[in-house]
Amino acid sequence: MKAEVFDKWMVLDNLGWEPHPGQLMISESTARHKVASCGRRFGKSDLGGHELVPECLYTATQTKILHDEMRRREFWIVGPEYSDSEKEFRVIWNELTKLEVPFDKPGSYNDPHGGDMHISCFKGKFQVHAKSAKYPDTLVGEALCGVIMAEAAKMKERVWTKNIRPTLADYRGWSLHTSTPEGKNHFYELWKLGQDPGNPDWASWRMPSWVNPYVYKDPTRRMDVKVLQGLMMDHDAKVAALENAEEGVSALRALCSQHGLRVDSEILDLMASMSVPSFNQEIGADFTDFVGRVFKEFEEEVHVGDLPYNPKWATYACVDYGYRNPNVWLVVQVGPWGEINVIRELYQRELTATEFAHEIKAEGLDRGVQCFYPDPASPGDSNILMDELRIPWRGGTGGELNDRLDAIRRALKERNTHVPRGHIDRRPTIMWDRSCTMSIYEMNEYRYPEEKEYNSVPGQEKPLKKDDHSPEALGRFFAGHFSTPQEDAGPGRISKAKFKTGVRV
Repeated sequence: MKAEVFDKWMVLDNLGWEPHPGQLMISESTARHKVASCGRRFGKSDLGGHELVPECLYTATQTKILHDEMRRREFWIVGPEYSDSEKEFRVIWNELTKLEVPFDKPGSYNDPHGGDMHISCFKGKFQVHAKSAKYPDTLVGEALCGVIMAEAAKMKERVWTKNIRPTLADYRGWSLHTSTPEGKNHFYELWKLGQDPGNPDWASWRMPSWVNPYVYKDPTRRMDVKVLQGLMMDHDAKVAALENAEEGVSALRALCSQHGLRVDSEILDLMASMSVPSFNQEIGADFTDFVGRVFKEFEEEVHVGDLPYNPKWATYACVDYGYRNPNVWLVVQVGPWGEINVIRELYQRELTATEFAHEIKAEGLDRGVQCFYPDPASPGDSNILMDELRIPWRGGTGGELNDRLDAIRRALKERNTHVPRGHIDRRPTIMWDRSCTMSIYEMNEYRYPEEKEYNSVPGQEKPLKKDDHSPEALGRFFAGHFSTPQEDAGPGRISKAKFKTGVRV
């Protein structure tokens, strides 16, 4: 049977495998490298094990060719420990046993305690080996046709880059990386590759635990979980709930009832028993927790995309000055319905204002810019940029930092959440082009201090002066573009009196 007519899903359907929607989405992807950030009990091992079953039956159709070419089709399951790779191995062992596929004897072993887990079929033409990454230098072997990296976030980066990736070159082998995230480590970098349409070989997903309906019976929406977390962080709402309930789960149920939220009861129990950071990572499959984040609403899947320059949209720039800290120039476009796209960025350290202007021109980031919105504390630098670039600067960019941050937060909210994600009408007000890597990084990493200052006013705490350069520049844009006094506002501006409400005048 030829490879192009082999039907993977005929095999899986005959097995009776019924993947849930999240598993199906990943399994149906034709990307060569897949990265799935998954919450606990999503079904990662079940997914990985079933990816290998069709490979075995396909090999059965190719045994003569493989014999003539003196080749075999070898696959690895690699985990941090043998116990991690055993889960996927158990799935394929059981499924091949159910299908009565003959195992080679000797050559096939299922000893998870001793770490001896191998499957060999068709006189060694098909092989699966469960491996431990505890000692990376032991991961040597022949060319691989495919590999499953189980709990990939827990392994060292070199396991993939140095030991595994080169073995896939001979046969253009595939890889499946599944894991619960461990912060923003190398697994996150692989996940980002899959988010970029410019890398067609890669695809990635973020799958919270509640996507699995076999474990979490009641449909749960990520937005409802976020709303519920926000309500529980709000002191008044928490106290009001606890007045009518003695236990945390009852309090959460009461909030769900009051606000019309649908969250599975098991998820409620996990929310009540885990810290917010632990829940967001272990259950929500988030790479970054909410604690301390200035922009908790920012999500790369929602707010980052491919945003080319649109000649029909008005183009502006905003600036944050520095020297030891970077000078930042963001190119911002505004659409006819108030859409805001951050399409380009320039970060440069140790440049005078004149040198910075020359860099802006060299990168072509002054083209089409009608005006720029700078930090009002450095009018001399703004005048230099204006003279060098021949672009006027606008005032009104000062005011309270928290007002500027609140304006950005409002723009981060998705509109028309009743329509599916990806629909043109649902997009948030503001988005970033994926080339703006430093801006995206700072939107994720801009933080409040872990301990509040002694004299701080509730609700008016100031973020750390770290990872704040892009948000500072963007805040100047919001303040200057949307809060000019009404007599100077011009079409489409927002008066200072209505800046906080976001109402157009």
